[in-house]
Amino acid sequence: MPCIPDHINGVKIEFADSVKNSVDQKVVDALQFIISEDVATGYVFTSAYISSANDQHEYPSRHVQGEGKAVDISRINGMKMSLFYSKNASVKAITNALQNKYEGYEHKRENFGPSFKKKLGLPHTVSGHADHIHISVN
Repeated sequence: MPCIPDHINGVKIEFADSVKNSVDQKVVDALQFIISEDVATGYVFTSAYISSANDQHEYPSRHVQGEGKAVDISRINGMKMSLFYSKNASVKAITNALQNKYEGYEHKRENFGPSFKKKLGLPHTVSGHADHIHISVN
């Protein structure tokens, strides 16, 4: 099973201690698709913090289905989304850009975060996700 690398397109990837970063190849491909230093015009994306991947969730979560089909990003450039999304222009711009870019990924399933919540490209009601981006693949 592939692992999420510690750098993607010039952006450092950091992991919570509990994260098992071995995931479905489509998750790795999705991260490579959305993450880049210049994803948000006018802002530099230097680091992402993955708080969950193939770990600590229970079925039917996409995190534990089929070798890990989901990942959560909860910090941008070292800043927690829960504290800085509404207060820091760079965190908000990069978070929104990541979510918007993910909508163009061919294997997208879930795209939940502080900007919007979509499943299979359509608006979806689900609780939580104001403090992180959750993406999953088919």
